[in-house]
Amino acid sequence: MSKRRLGLQLYALTAAIAIAVIVAMYVLPRFVGSPRYLEPQAALVQNLVDRYSVRDPSKRAEPLQRWKQRLRGKLTMYDTAGNVVGSTYEPLPAPTARERKTLQTEKWALDWRRIVVRSDDGQMLGVYVPSYPGFPWGFVLPLAASVLIVVLGATLWFSRRLVRPLDALATAARRFGAGDTTARVKLVRDDELGEVGKAFDDMADRTAALISSQRQLMADVSHELRTPLARIRVALELAAEDPQSAKDVLTDVGTDLDEIDQLIEDILTTARLDSDNASVKREPISVGELADRAAARFTARHPGRTLERTIDDAERAIECDPVLLRRALDNLLDNAAKYSEATAPVKFDVHPSDESVAFEIVDRGVGMTAEELDRAGTPFWRADHSRARKTGGVGLGLALARRIARAHGGDVSLASAPGRGTTARLSIPLEVGAS
Repeated sequence: MSKRRLGLQLYALTAAIAIAVIVAMYVLPRFVGSPRYLEPQAALVQNLVDRYSVRDPSKRAEPLQRWKQRLRGKLTMYDTAGNVVGSTYEPLPAPTARERKTLQTEKWALDWRRIVVRSDDGQMLGVYVPSYPGFPWGFVLPLAASVLIVVLGATLWFSRRLVRPLDALATAARRFGAGDTTARVKLVRDDELGEVGKAFDDMADRTAALISSQRQLMADVSHELRTPLARIRVALELAAEDPQSAKDVLTDVGTDLDEIDQLIEDILTTARLDSDNASVKREPISVGELADRAAARFTARHPGRTLERTIDDAERAIECDPVLLRRALDNLLDNAAKYSEATAPVKFDVHPSDESVAFEIVDRGVGMTAEELDRAGTPFWRADHSRARKTGGVGLGLALARRIARAHGGDVSLASAPGRGTTARLSIPLEVGAS
């Protein structure tokens, strides 16, 4: 199939329209309107009728025979009573009432089929029908050719203007489909094609970012899985060599398996919340109980760390998925512990209001720059890869917490500054449908 098929179709369509317009210029006037371009012929016919009218009736036949050779049409002479007094061929129909009425004020009556004139003395009427309508080809043909050239030229320009961006879009799509994630259309236009090109580039940017994140995820997950698996392998080898230490070794193996299980669970939960039909199973629970569960897990995972808690109204009930919401709080608390000194306390405050509850986790750790803060929460992104390697994780904790909050109708906000720590605030409505 021709690459320029759309352009050729547009070109052919416009050419057909131009030809149709030209044909219409010829056909339509034959049925409507008065052809003023026949006036020169009408003047010639009137001159003949005047000469015929004043001629002796016995000598009128001779000029008619001469005019028959010169005239490109038929001419019939009528007297005022409507009688035929002479004709070059078979007599033409007599003037109509409308034509006679026109001749009362005009020298001739014209339409696209014939010319009717009256002599100056008013005694003779002439009816003339050209062999062809007398269309002014000398004027119309150059005009039609000019119009056709202009229309076809404009069509060619427009078709190229239309097809080129479509070609660019098709080329970029093929490159992108072949794996070149840098392919972009880069159309600078203010019309619909420009919108299509911009939409493609935006889609390509998002898809490329997603692919990059997925590749980074594969690398990070591979690393995070490799580390505990390597420790498990070493632990099992040590247990085989020294059965007396098997109990301690198996404890370490259990810890490593828990780490692997947590990583897989976070990935699966993120994928589930990203689906279009994601839903949460809500049930009432007090904010105090929810905070107690999160605090207990923090203490178990980070023994020796100080957690400073403040709860304004521990008995306030909230409708939520306790498992998911506790996981979100666990992730935020883990981040606070990871990115602050082991001796620095972590603050955990709960502030219920009339319609919502805010869980606020504050650390006094390394903090983030404004640029890092803008990207924080992007799935699989970590502010500092070398630092993240020491602290662990693949950049899912904050992203998962934010997804859980949004699934409950809330969100997670961050405030941070380098060297001053980070404040994470998770806010959700107390009830379903509350604003």
